[in-house]
Amino acid sequence: MARTARPLGHCSRCRRACWKGADDFDRWNGQTSRGLLVALVCPGCQTGQVHLEAEVKEATLDYANATQDAFGRTRVLPLTGEHGPGAAGAQHG
Repeated sequence: MARTARPLGHCSRCRRACWKGADDFDRWNGQTSRGLLVALVCPGCQTGQVHLEAEVKEATLDYANATQDAFGRTRVLPLTGEHGPGAAGAQHG
């Protein structure tokens, strides 16, 4: 079946298309700068460092409430309040 929708973006390294709902969609990493999504990296192009950075960002950034600015860029803000890393009751290792 041919896709009629546009991909969410492309891997900044190999240019592979990122499709929402793809089998490996949850393994793609986004790279942000000042809260704006600036690059996507597919699972095949990720290095150990990229993967580690993604783990840290997932723990500290609020991807669930990402928004788009007036230019259509995705903005991701730090976690705050009850869901943030310093929240009361948060487990610390």
